[in-house]
Amino acid sequence: MESMPGNIICKLSDRTYYLPSMTALSYRKFLQTASQILFDSDRVGRRHAVLVINFERLSELDGVLGYAMVDEIMRRIAGQLGDALNTADLVSIVGRYQICCLLSDLLTDSHALLAAHKVLRVLTAPFLLDERRLILSPRIGVALSSQNNGELSQLMSNASSALRQAKLERESIKLFVEEEENLLLLGIDLWSDLGRAIESSELYMSYQPQFNIASGEIKSTEALLRWNHPQRGPIRPDRLIQVAEGTDLMPKLTLWVFNTALRQCAEYRRAGLSAGVSINFSADDLRDPELVELVMQGLELWGVSPGDVVIELTETAVMEDHPGSLDVLYALKDMGLKLAMDDFGTGYSSMARLLELPLDEIKVDMVFVKNMITQPAHERIVDSMISLGHTLNLQVVAEGVEDLATYERLRMLGCDTIQGYFIGRGIPLPELIENIKNQAYNFPV
Repeated sequence: MESMPGNIICKLSDRTYYLPSMTALSYRKFLQTASQILFDSDRVGRRHAVLVINFERLSELDGVLGYAMVDEIMRRIAGQLGDALNTADLVSIVGRYQICCLLSDLLTDSHALLAAHKVLRVLTAPFLLDERRLILSPRIGVALSSQNNGELSQLMSNASSALRQAKLERESIKLFVEEEENLLLLGIDLWSDLGRAIESSELYMSYQPQFNIASGEIKSTEALLRWNHPQRGPIRPDRLIQVAEGTDLMPKLTLWVFNTALRQCAEYRRAGLSAGVSINFSADDLRDPELVELVMQGLELWGVSPGDVVIELTETAVMEDHPGSLDVLYALKDMGLKLAMDDFGTGYSSMARLLELPLDEIKVDMVFVKNMITQPAHERIVDSMISLGHTLNLQVVAEGVEDLATYERLRMLGCDTIQGYFIGRGIPLPELIENIKNQAYNFPV
């Protein structure tokens, strides 16, 4: 690497590239230079990688600091990256909150991930702006030139796809995998179909009973969303939620689920099942400013007592400390609804956060319950979760109970409620009502 007035000379093997004398290139210059490097290297089989970096907290600063200041922050970040990477690597701002890097002449593909982790270490440190320390929340998608024909546009597209997948999986760094790209494309197709499905009969609810050990009765049912796509068949529930999350379909889907579950709860109560209903909400729902009002309207419309309704949120969703989310939880609690933390034990709960939350119950994830009879470590974990729940004055529900031995052991450990195939699978409302008529839900205490 040598310099001359007004330029930086980048040498890769026998080729020389003249770059403007600035750490970060303009977008146009980045495209020109990176394309040329990839074109020349493709003929000699060198390895390169593209990183696309997104800063998720910067959008919040536009309205606080102003667009000009956020632009300046992006320029300074790009400069930091240019200083941190090798001199042959290229850096450019390519979007409102995005930076793209071309990593050149890698020894192995794994060096791209090593570089991504180095970038992450640089960017996760608090960014100093005057007397403020800003947290930027970077997320990185990585694409390797060995994964395709090495064209820049394709590499940038792959890295962007990896970035989207990283956001879905809540990962900081994600390497592009073609199979996952196919899933993303499927998600785009499903998203376009989901709006229609909400308005048609493709969506329906199944209900899985929750059995109270002390009373020997069904205390509630969990309302489980199902989608029978006319061309693709049944769509997995987690895939369905992934498609809707972060889009304008999520509030519509939540409204449909909530009202359908309340209406059908009223139906099975009239049929003779004296049980409430548990309804799943997402982290997106807690950020909806109209959620509390919509919940209140639904309760009044279908005449279901708030005390018979449990709102279930995953441990990850409850632990995310988004502005206003705790206020929403307390507003729901003040209305008389019960709140449950689902999938307990699979996230990152802190005692401080648990003490803040207005919870009524925790649901021990089935990954611990299913094997507790054959794996003593799992039983000890379940036992400790039950003790923790009771210490916090919470009801404890065990998910994934599939046999009598597990049920008996949970009863001995003091678990309050069980849910799983031992009691019954999730079934549509007509089958549930038929089971009620046939007195299928009678269990020994």
